Amino acid sequence: MKVKEMIELLEKQGTWVNWDQTRDHLLHGSFEQEVHRAGVCWMLTNQALDEAIRLGIDFVISHENPFYMASTRPVTLAHHAANEKRKKLDEHGISVYRCHDVWDCIDEVGVSDMWAKRLGFQFEARKTGSYFHFADVDEMTAEELALHTAEALVQDGQNGVWLYGRTDKKIRRLAIGTGAATNVWAMLKENPDAVIVSEDGVNTFSEGEYLIDHDISMILVAHSACEMAGLKELACWLNDRVDVECIYLDSAYQVHSYTK
Repeated sequence: MKVKEMIELLEKQGTWVNWDQTRDHLLHGSFEQEVHRAGVCWMLTNQALDEAIRLGIDFVISHENPFYMASTRPVTLAHHAANEKRKKLDEHGISVYRCHDVWDCIDEVGVSDMWAKRLGFQFEARKTGSYFHFADVDEMTAEELALHTAEALVQDGQNGVWLYGRTDKKIRRLAIGTGAATNVWAMLKENPDAVIVSEDGVNTFSEGEYLIDHDISMILVAHSACEMAGLKELACWLNDRVDVECIYLDSAYQVHSYTK
């Protein structure tokens, strides 16, 4: 099976994606490369790359950009680090594809829906292409919701969360966002008592201030932790559909919270 065939399988799922402007591209290697074993990861960190090399993987599907914030004026350290990573990929004959826009919003098995499943509430049906979920929940305090969220994330590398607002705030209506695509202002149209959002998708000095002013609880989680469930599922999804083995690679994104 060739790289291009696996990419075509993924891209044909994304009927809602704007293919004229997408994050989903082959970032390194060749479309014509034969795939003998594939790897899936949230981000192709050096740790995940070393694991891919050890396992003899020659095609990696990375959800996030493994080459930092690519631009024509990069930070020098990031530029050199990206070049070193590309050199290692070349040495071991590994191609890399970024599967982001498709896998964020694909129904049932994608990042957004798997994040909702991790939390275990009865969410309303998500609109195709949407990054948000909404649910009416049995009444609980904001502190109880925060503890529930932290427990749900342990298996995906995060051992705690941040709660903004009163710990005793009563929560009956919940909104959650997916990764950096979180848009708190859009979520507020559903009148939630609490939002659960990624730290990469919110500004505490704007959205945070508004939420505090209006007594809406905000729980901050790591971008990585709320998306990893979807990437673990991608490896399973591919194994059911392609004739090469697909392995989930740990990106070593561990997020720990400490209190005194």
